[in-house]
Amino acid sequence: MKRIIALLLAVVLVMSTLAGCGSTAKNEGSKTENEGNKSESKSETGSGTTTATDEKNEDITISMFLQDSADQAISPDLPIIQEITKRTGVHFDFIAAPNTEDQFREKFNVTVASGEIPDVMVSTYRADMMKVAEQGVFAPLDDYIDQYAPNLKKILDENPGYIRDLRSSDGKMYFLPFIGAVRTFKVWMLRADWLEKLNLEVPVTLDDWYNVLKAFKEQDPNGNGIADEIPFTTRNRQAGALAFMEAFGISGFEANEQFFIEDGQVKYAYTDPRFKEALTFINKLYNEGLLDPEYTTNDTNVWLSRFNNEVTGACQDTTARAYSLGTQIQANGSKDARFVVVAPPMGPDGTQMTTSQMQPIRGYTAISADSKYIKEIVQLFDYFYSEEGSLLNNFGIEGVTYTMENGKPTYTDVIAKDPQGRSILSMLNVYGHREWAYQQDVGYEDALLDPEFVKYRNDMEQYIRPTFPALSYTEEERDIINSTYTEIQTYKDEMIDKFIMGKESLDNFDKFVETIKSIGIDEVLKAEQAAYDRYMK
Repeated sequence: MKRIIALLLAVVLVMSTLAGCGSTAKNEGSKTENEGNKSESKSETGSGTTTATDEKNEDITISMFLQDSADQAISPDLPIIQEITKRTGVHFDFIAAPNTEDQFREKFNVTVASGEIPDVMVSTYRADMMKVAEQGVFAPLDDYIDQYAPNLKKILDENPGYIRDLRSSDGKMYFLPFIGAVRTFKVWMLRADWLEKLNLEVPVTLDDWYNVLKAFKEQDPNGNGIADEIPFTTRNRQAGALAFMEAFGISGFEANEQFFIEDGQVKYAYTDPRFKEALTFINKLYNEGLLDPEYTTNDTNVWLSRFNNEVTGACQDTTARAYSLGTQIQANGSKDARFVVVAPPMGPDGTQMTTSQMQPIRGYTAISADSKYIKEIVQLFDYFYSEEGSLLNNFGIEGVTYTMENGKPTYTDVIAKDPQGRSILSMLNVYGHREWAYQQDVGYEDALLDPEFVKYRNDMEQYIRPTFPALSYTEEERDIINSTYTEIQTYKDEMIDKFIMGKESLDNFDKFVETIKSIGIDEVLKAEQAAYDRYMK
């Protein structure tokens, strides 16, 4: 009994000691070791300075659930992870989740259901994270951010809109954000050399697009003497075909963007009268062979083969893809192949816009309500929001993955010129880069692109309109949406493909709208409107 009591007292003493000094600096020997190190540089904040040394914890180990990379399995032994541990004293016990959406979300749900919640959970799926947070699984972070995260607090004070995307319907903030630097996402692109070969102007209006695609179909731009061209293709299946709908002033072609805001009202894209006009145009493209006849089944490999085999000359995808497609086709022997990025098609009433964009808040990092290290984890990630921590998360390790040239970080050859031909992003992942809570540097993406395509990307920002925000729902609102929306989506997806392919006459569009209403779209809209009104407050 005496030994048991002595042991318990010892445990209490150790725990109280950890609680009292868990965030203090390491001993003088460790400080001296770091004094000559570049990690001593400070990051200015609104209320003082933060350095890796100032915030270095006594060695602790935190468990972390996050999506893994296909390039390299996550491990504490990777160089960037080791550097983080060296600077902060935090070790990692990673719980890697699959990098495909369905498998990731399945493992996320299984992990939560098990009740064995890691110290940290990282996800890009806001709705899943918010639902779990409101069940009390994650710790509210408002007070911790105010006290222990001066770098993040400064960012949030300067960008109050970010807080809307982080707050739950209960008014609390459960997440540390991954903040993106680039707004432009998908852009419209065409083979510039095909336009020149056929003496065509860059298309502006929908009629222009129709005429260019028709010329691609009929005038043999690939020069093989065979009418094998598929003028417009997509790897985004139905969403890719529906991209033309934005020229009619409505948005919703992305899988998670079924609603849009007009004059403060939440509207459903697919019952809007303008959607019938959009379907009429897309059906015309499909009937004349200008839209890929296999758009419903295309995956990325098929999509790539369309371009590499030079049967396709146009699509909507990312700026980085526009750049890489051109270089790939050139490598295959077509030295003149190149893509031009153009403004979105202009609709009948002059509308020229896109809601395809990168959201400022792209990822959510939560801390278990039962974690012993909430304060220390908040301090760890706040270091990532500092200038020094941002360099580490965006570019890696100075002298290894990047060097400073003319005041700008520049990737070394080990990252930029991999002998196996792997991309810069892939190589950063190999070294341990992961997208958890930090602020992205625009130079990170600029380094991935040719300067011409950086300009294309920046020029497209003028056409971006606000997308439907990420909302937080009450339990009642969530029940209403979940009970009806799956049925609506299933019916909608089936009918849209029938309309595009001509298997269902567009004369039946009004019947299609009435069926969606009978399933319960009006109740869903009321729930979305309530959540949106609360979000705007």
